[in-house]
Amino acid sequence: MSVDEKPRGARGKRRAGRIARGLIQALVPTERTLVTREGFCYFAVMLVLLAAGMLQQINLILLVATTAVGPFVASWFGSRAMLRKLAVLRRSPGYIFAGDPLVVDYTLENGRRRMAALALFLEDQLVSGERGATSAASTPRVFFPRVAARGRARVRWEGEAPRRGKYQFQNLDLGTRSPFGIVERRVTLPLPEPIYVYPRIGRLTRRWFQLQRQTSENRLGRRHDRSAQQEEYHGLRDYRSGDSVRWIHWRTSARRGELMVKEFEQQNEQDLAILIDPWLPRTKVPPQQREAMEQAISFAATVCLETCRRQGRRLVLGWTGATPGVIQGPASVKLLHELLEQLAVLRPVNEGGLAELFDALPAPTLRDALLIVASTRPVNLLEEAERSARLNPASARNFAGRVLAFNAAQGELDGLIQLAEADSKGLLEQRVSNAESDRYTSQEERRRGMFPGDAEDDGAIIEETISPDEPPAWRAWKGGRP
Repeated sequence: MSVDEKPRGARGKRRAGRIARGLIQALVPTERTLVTREGFCYFAVMLVLLAAGMLQQINLILLVATTAVGPFVASWFGSRAMLRKLAVLRRSPGYIFAGDPLVVDYTLENGRRRMAALALFLEDQLVSGERGATSAASTPRVFFPRVAARGRARVRWEGEAPRRGKYQFQNLDLGTRSPFGIVERRVTLPLPEPIYVYPRIGRLTRRWFQLQRQTSENRLGRRHDRSAQQEEYHGLRDYRSGDSVRWIHWRTSARRGELMVKEFEQQNEQDLAILIDPWLPRTKVPPQQREAMEQAISFAATVCLETCRRQGRRLVLGWTGATPGVIQGPASVKLLHELLEQLAVLRPVNEGGLAELFDALPAPTLRDALLIVASTRPVNLLEEAERSARLNPASARNFAGRVLAFNAAQGELDGLIQLAEADSKGLLEQRVSNAESDRYTSQEERRRGMFPGDAEDDGAIIEETISPDEPPAWRAWKGGRP
């Protein structure tokens, strides 16, 4: 091949590429030009002037009508030039909890050397990942008044998160009405991005821990005394309504200025299995029963979060249906997100039962684990266990004694969980990030005979005094401590 033939071949490839891009844009247009409502009014006035000038034979009116075409043409070509060399970046969270605010950051970068970008807007769509879902669950829209040449601007959009599930950000529209607002030009940018909306979570109450401890003690056939149960603690937490005054750690409370209580962990850490039965009738589903299903899923998510906070236990999540499903593994952050993603996309079922789910559980779980059943219908555990192919009648009776069953439709979950009013994502990140440090701190300070948070005292005796500037309630708490 000669030297003259090489540039000719390169030019042919570039020409073919331009033709291919033109065909793609013609078949799937990514750029659209729309005449605004103001533009239609402007065009109508221009036609009226043109018609009046021609009918009345007045050259001045004809001159005004033809001059009015200038802004229309300038808007047509100016809006197109305004969208050149612009880049858009969307920064959204990979997950969010239902009930929390959804925050998305949009960054617009202007790559032009001299020309600033004016009056630009972004329109986004968040669509559900369910089959047949066409309507947008949320439509973020932000406005950039001006982006300097070779500069960038960031705008934050905040809205309400949709209900739990898997969602997808679709293509993003970048548009402008500059310079006169007569013509609107839009460019569609392909920016797909998935996002999970986890179930709403909260805090487990004291009643739940009492039920869990009683079930574990009954399984072992003996009861631990109160002092033995409270020897193993792993940290401190904020005071909650209903906590015993004996659990308050006064030294840390006085130093921090707020009540802090000791948080204990059970000595007999056993494997845990959470079984969800999201049953709903085929037709005429009452709203109360649908709310009960959501409450059961939120309860399961909160138990998963609390269990994965401490490593060393094995956690199993199972759900009923035509084909029962099971997810299992050692408690960890990775497993927690897998469980929350599954609970986010969990849908109601009207077939299948706990007997089929028992057959799908691992053998060690059936033999030793503590099982928690959250259902939306009355469940006969002994009958379901006897229907299972992996449990004989003798083991079925022993198996039923290790199960905590709750019927959410009858309000049996009320009082076991307090839904979080603050940012649930912050609660998750705080619990997960501090899990290892809390565990190490509690072990080290138990060895030294101190409570968490008192390491800097180094065993020194500190007298607690009541300042006259302290609130009366705080002085009453201090004065009434045991």
